[in-house]
Amino acid sequence: MRADLNHFLTQKFGEFLSDERKQFIESVLENRTDFIRVVLEDIRDPHNANAIIRSGECLGIQHYHIIENENVFKLGRGVSRGAIKWVDVHQYPESKTPTADALHDLKSQGYKIVVTSPNKEACAPEELALDQPIAIVMGNERDGISEEAKSMADEFVRLPMHGFTESYNVSVASGITFYSLVSKMRSFVENWQFDEQTKADYRLQWYKKCMARPDDYEKFFVKAFELEKIK
Repeated sequence: MRADLNHFLTQKFGEFLSDERKQFIESVLENRTDFIRVVLEDIRDPHNANAIIRSGECLGIQHYHIIENENVFKLGRGVSRGAIKWVDVHQYPESKTPTADALHDLKSQGYKIVVTSPNKEACAPEELALDQPIAIVMGNERDGISEEAKSMADEFVRLPMHGFTESYNVSVASGITFYSLVSKMRSFVENWQFDEQTKADYRLQWYKKCMARPDDYEKFFVKAFELEKIK
C-alpha cells in the first residue's frame, strides 16, 4: 500500500517538473552513495562545516553525522549553496556522549570508522581498503580528532604534506580526502550506488523539494489516491 502511494505521489509531483529537471535528478540519483558517510567532530567554524558538506554533496555523498561536543553546528545556506537541502544531516542533540554514540551507531550499521590523522604510519586515502562501507571522521580546526574517536577507529588516513605549513584547512583536507575516496570507490567497489528502493524514496523527496508548499499538494494527492482505491 505505501509503495503504491509513493509511486502515485512521485508521478503526481513529477507532472509539475520539466523533463530536463527530472533527467537531472535521475543523473544525481545514479551518482549518489551511502557507501561513504562523513562524520564531523566538533567543527568550530560554521563556514568550514558547511563547506565540507558542499564538497561532499558535489561528489555524491548523501549522509553527514554531526558531533557537537563543545561547538553547535549551524546551517549556512550561503556557504553550502543549497547543498544542505539535498543531503541527510544526522545530529545527536540528546546525547551526553555524542562521539561514542555516533560512532557506535555507524559501526552497528556495518561502517568501518576511518579517522584522519597526522601520524606518518597512517595510509593515504587512495591506499585505504574499501572492503566495507566507511565513515570518514574529520576533526575540528584547533584540536583535531578526539582521543575517544581515535580509540574507536578501525583505520587511519593522512594527507601527504610537502610544504612548510603544518596542516591543510579542514574544509580543504575534507575535499581532497573525499575526492580520493570517492574516485577509488567508483573504480573498485561494486554496488556503491543506491538500490532501486532507495532511489525511489529520494526521487519522491527531491521532487517535493523542487516545489513550493509540497505538503499542501501531498494532502490533495493522497485524497485523490484514496478515492481512486475506493472506485
